Amino acid sequence: MTQSRPLSTFSSASTDVDVFAPATLPRIGPFPLDKSSEPTVDPENGVVQKKVSMDSPPEGGLQGWLTVLGSFCITTAVYGLSNSVGVIQPYWAQYHLSSFAVQDIAWISGANIFLCLFLGVQVGPWFDRFGPRWLLMAGSLIYMAGLIGLGFLPEDSDVSTGPGIRAPGTLYGLLMLLWGIIMGSGAALCCTVALSVLAHWFEKKRGLAAGIVFVGSSVGGAVFPLVLRTTLPRMGWAWSMRILALIVASLLGMGNILIKGRIQGRHGAGAINFGCFRDASFVWTTVGCFSSGVGRLAAGAISDKIGRFNTMILTTIFSIVTTFAVWLLVETHRMWLLYLFAALFGFGTGCVISIGPICVGQ
Repeated sequence: MTQSRPLSTFSSASTDVDVFAPATLPRIGPFPLDKSSEPTVDPENGVVQKKVSMDSPPEGGLQGWLTVLGSFCITTAVYGLSNSVGVIQPYWAQYHLSSFAVQDIAWISGANIFLCLFLGVQVGPWFDRFGPRWLLMAGSLIYMAGLIGLGFLPEDSDVSTGPGIRAPGTLYGLLMLLWGIIMGSGAALCCTVALSVLAHWFEKKRGLAAGIVFVGSSVGGAVFPLVLRTTLPRMGWAWSMRILALIVASLLGMGNILIKGRIQGRHGAGAINFGCFRDASFVWTTVGCFSSGVGRLAAGAISDKIGRFNTMILTTIFSIVTTFAVWLLVETHRMWLLYLFAALFGFGTGCVISIGPICVGQ
């Protein structure tokens, strides 16, 4: 007994191909796709069509660009204040930590930057699992706790008082705790979320969105030093920190309101994925970042010996020479030069990052 068969050809001249057969449906990648991205068949003309995945970024929209604005506010507050260390660190050296060497004081801002960047390794999987809202809120509260705590420190130290809050050793520990550890940890949460959430809304325009967000770092780095140079001589340390806290709280509040996630968290995301080390690009980047950390530490010690601007000039020349002497010689059969370049160039740029704010402050 013959059975009716659904339309299976595109035209009378084409060969018989069953478009409903699973073998004819294209699959992309080794992983199964969700139903929203599976190919379908138009029942009227038998043409295979592919639906657009609902998980593809919408390339902006009102909420997408509001998220960019919120991330801009976050980087203005956090990265901008970190870039103001060129004004804050000399103040510490003159009033709070006058009995400490410059390289010892630099460990405070160094701890802040280190935690802000290093903790992103763990914050990234948390973002994938829980989304942006709670991480951003927690980071904002932690960051503000450290900044408000700075406003309760005394105006200067007094070596004659013995043990107490005005003792230089005590102030050093409090500054390391508040600025270095607490604010550094809060910065890691805030900035990792502010940058990662862009992938929810942009793919082709992600570079533009990230560029707008990073402009906030420059804006904050220009505005906060101007504020501090006005308030520190007139109002002192405590009220200057409270004014900064008010500005930063407003920016972080706007960021929390405007930033929205679009993709639900993946609860199966692991904390650490060692498979990334199989990617050569990741390994090269890791080598460069490690060398950058070494360069930041070395730059402080070198600048105390030969001067800050001399160190900046030499490390800039070192980076330029490394580019022409090593990078241009990299070829397929000499890949070891790529690792050498990553290490040397990372060291040179690390010195520039470490010494730059101090030169600006001087």
